[in-house]
Amino acid sequence: MGVLKSHYEILGVPVDATADEIKSAYFDIARRLHPDVNPSPGAHDQFLEIQNAYDVLADAARKKMYDQEFFGGKKPNINLSSHIRYSRSSLIKLDEPQLIYVLIDVVSTAEPDLDSIPPAHLCLVIDRSTSMQGSRMEMVRANIAHLLGHLRKKDLISIVLFSDRAEVMVPPTEMSDIGRVEMQLRQIQTGGATEIYQGLEAGISLLRTGSGINTTKMLVLLTDGHTYGDEEPCLRLAEEVAAENISINTMGIGHEWNDTFLDRLSSLSGGSSIFVTGTKDLYNYLDQKIRSMGYIYGRGVRLEYELDPNVELNYAFRLKPEISPLVFGSPMQLGDLYHNQPVSLLMEFLVKPITTDVESMELLKGRLLMEIPSIRPPLGPIHVRLRRPIRADMTRELPPSAIVDALAKLTLYRMQDKARKEVEAGEISKATRHLQYLATHLLAQGNRELAHSVLIEAENIQQSRNYSKDGDKRIKYGTRALLSLPAPEQDRI
Repeated sequence: MGVLKSHYEILGVPVDATADEIKSAYFDIARRLHPDVNPSPGAHDQFLEIQNAYDVLADAARKKMYDQEFFGGKKPNINLSSHIRYSRSSLIKLDEPQLIYVLIDVVSTAEPDLDSIPPAHLCLVIDRSTSMQGSRMEMVRANIAHLLGHLRKKDLISIVLFSDRAEVMVPPTEMSDIGRVEMQLRQIQTGGATEIYQGLEAGISLLRTGSGINTTKMLVLLTDGHTYGDEEPCLRLAEEVAAENISINTMGIGHEWNDTFLDRLSSLSGGSSIFVTGTKDLYNYLDQKIRSMGYIYGRGVRLEYELDPNVELNYAFRLKPEISPLVFGSPMQLGDLYHNQPVSLLMEFLVKPITTDVESMELLKGRLLMEIPSIRPPLGPIHVRLRRPIRADMTRELPPSAIVDALAKLTLYRMQDKARKEVEAGEISKATRHLQYLATHLLAQGNRELAHSVLIEAENIQQSRNYSKDGDKRIKYGTRALLSLPAPEQDRI
């Protein structure tokens, strides 16, 4: 049986929407669903549903009675705040393109009630191909066994092993039976090739069938190799599970894994990817993942949006809670929202030449959606509008320090990406020069260790015309890790 939608959800407005917002939302939907313009099956029934919702919410007396009945006399407190910062206060009327940056922070201000937070189901999908034998598998086995004790007793763990086929080693098991899980971990054997889709499909099946409706679901994939021929099915699966609030998080060991593929796989579902250089990386990442599952406030945060025809989105980068480039397109998956930990999103917009006399431009119009397990019935979306006035003259102004800091670090990340592409294209002198620039900036910021690694790679590229075994990944994920921001100021949404 489906969850009963509130009238607010049907109209796509928050519970504190004004009369004008309710009216505007109704007319927007009615224009699309009216039987005279929409002959598709179900449109008539949907139109009647939104008509009924509007009739109730547009009438103050009926709305009050409805709220009393549906919310038990008290609307749930959403406990969300936001902060939107622009790189400049206005756009300029110009006959050439211009860039503007926007930093969006969304944070939960609710204090976590650990007893009421739903159980979590963590599914580990572990590569056991031949290349994982020896110290790599020992590292994985030891760290997982040690970290399992951080899960709560009501949480579930499941483990899938894969090579060229998948095997469920541990079906969904409550942590009260941790001894059985530890025993199974000691029995892992390696062998075979790497086919990631086999493992992903098996793990997602466990999350879908072995969890309760209100359970937080997370998959962690750990691999050291390329998968061949099944990348597209993997990416389609990631898009599917994003709609089910299942995040895929990836961990690459060694130098042979495809970081571009794993980045995209995790980003499509709102997850993250990391480079495991040793047992410390593995331990810290799994520890953070396991502990954070008990503090999730909103699941599957996503941004549905439309851009102005004169605006292009060049890139989008999630800075918190975990650093990750985003696959942009509507909806854009932003991951989960944790108690007192913001979701921070940095966006770069390209505005085409402004030649007409207009007072302002709406860069983006959209809505943030998420599932909040602690709130029933589910609530409507949070509306987002990014708008800037347009001036005829350019005024000198300093961008907010948070944006300046983020852009300074993001420039380093993009510089290494440029050098990487130049190496692939055989443009060695250009790549070397960009890596030397990168090292200079890193030294200026006090990042001596990473700067040293970059200079070593610049020399190696000059001699061998390629990166060392894991040099490109060390620089990529090292510069990515610089993109952490301080917690935002809190403004009400």
